Amino acid sequence: MILAATAMCGWAANDSKTLKVKLDLVDFGDTVVVYRSGHDNQTFTGQNGKFEFELQVDNVGQGLLLQPRLMRGDMENPRYYNIPLVGGEEMRVWDTDKTRYDVDGTGFYADYHKVDLFNENAAKESHANAKKYRDMRNDKTISKEARDKFYTEVYEPSHDRYQQALTDYIKANSKQEAAVWLLRSISDFEKMKEAFQMLDVSVREGRMKPIYDKLVKDEEKRIKEEEEEKEAAKKQAAGLDAPTFTLNDIQGKPLALESLRGKYVILDFWGSWCGWCIKGFPMMKEYYAKYPGKFEILGVDCNDTEAKWKAAVEKHQLPWLHVYCPKGATLLSDYGITGFPTKIIIGPDGKIVKTIVGEDPAFYTLLDELFK
Repeated sequence: MILAATAMCGWAANDSKTLKVKLDLVDFGDTVVVYRSGHDNQTFTGQNGKFEFELQVDNVGQGLLLQPRLMRGDMENPRYYNIPLVGGEEMRVWDTDKTRYDVDGTGFYADYHKVDLFNENAAKESHANAKKYRDMRNDKTISKEARDKFYTEVYEPSHDRYQQALTDYIKANSKQEAAVWLLRSISDFEKMKEAFQMLDVSVREGRMKPIYDKLVKDEEKRIKEEEEEKEAAKKQAAGLDAPTFTLNDIQGKPLALESLRGKYVILDFWGSWCGWCIKGFPMMKEYYAKYPGKFEILGVDCNDTEAKWKAAVEKHQLPWLHVYCPKGATLLSDYGITGFPTKIIIGPDGKIVKTIVGEDPAFYTLLDELFK
């Protein structure tokens, strides 16, 4: 059920940096957290999902309304709401059944309500077909040919229609500030930039410009990371000779990877600052004891001071070999390391067997396959 946009009353005239917020959320509780990137979280209290508060908004941006339990890591049936943040306005957010929500209010938010409903309706066919395609991929009784046929003949055309609808709306409503938010749903980077140019100069150069600038920055970052991952994959591919190196061990003596030739070696790229690296140590220690003499682990500490490295090895009682990778060393580049932890299994012949990024159970499954 979609409620009609409601005029907001009871507040005095607003200044250009103050956003006045009213929330009416079903079974939400009495506390809401406002999360904004680059800002401290703000917590507000209300009663039975009803809240009134003010935010200072220096630049237009995006925020989240969260239940406090999500901040504690309790993600069961999460309740959170993406909201645009625009100073000098009044915003109302409400839901009716916890499955969807609406945003409206004065000025910008009245238009945003229309844009949001348009986007929701325009996306229905494409999103439904995307879900059906995902279900087909998980159904082992459906052939690859049938899945590919559905993708090219059904999903792709519906997605193209959705993308065209977004562009058409922006072109037809070029002076509407809220139309900028539709750029977030345009999947092709170049088409997104073209759509931005369709907007009136008053919108392009006005208070909505930070939204576009962030979209461009985020997409350029994603493209760069994707290119780095491709390059990393080339350097980490199975069958390649593992780049040789010599680094100082925990006693300050040189240790060469070449000296371990003839046995399986696991290079563990980690750091004392890396939470997931630390979380993985108990299982690593368990497997190191499970297959004694079958492989060696060589921990490669990165982005640490020597003191913190040695303290972490001692604190977590890590029984394998360790070396320290100093700043300026080319080792991370040589192996294409883009994330931590990264574990690279090297065979007795010095060739890469497998690379696993992150704390992944697949690593231990592979060890069982190799050494059982």
